[in-house]
Amino acid sequence: MQLFPCNSDISHYKVAEHLLESGVTMVRILRNRPGVELPQFLNTPIVNLNFSYQYGIDDFAVDERGIRASLSFKGVPHFCNIPWDAVCSILSERTEQVFVWINVFNEEEIMQFLPPETREMFEETKDCSLLGEFPELKEFAFEDALKRFKDSNDEDEDEDEDEEDDGPREFKPLHFV
Repeated sequence: MQLFPCNSDISHYKVAEHLLESGVTMVRILRNRPGVELPQFLNTPIVNLNFSYQYGIDDFAVDERGIRASLSFKGVPHFCNIPWDAVCSILSERTEQVFVWINVFNEEEIMQFLPPETREMFEETKDCSLLGEFPELKEFAFEDALKRFKDSNDEDEDEDEDEEDDGPREFKPLHFV
């Protein structure tokens, strides 16, 4: 699996659209966020739901606001509404890509749900340009983030060009408790 750390510069919607094109896509949701509608029996703090265009669900929708569909649990349909600010990760088994937004967690949740090595990995990305470290993320960035990235690169070109590029970092797969 290839892990991409994301922040608010990266559009959940663009990532979901891209991964849904390849098939079943798992969305990990922080259940306690405003606007989240899930069946009561899904009472864990983080809920994993699979979405796919292939399921042929009549009310399936993915847009700038979030992802919605009537999903079947033990043969009974339940409407699920997930705003993007409740989504902490989106992954595809087919493409073996995992996109994680750690900034949706509050400090207590970070300590509770993320293992130390994952917290450490994301700490390393805090002060770097994710779009610079992970060029693959550019297609999922909001327009203003791309502009800021381009502007900062234009400034960097004027600075010392003797620095060596270590290339993109390798990240370990993310594991939730």
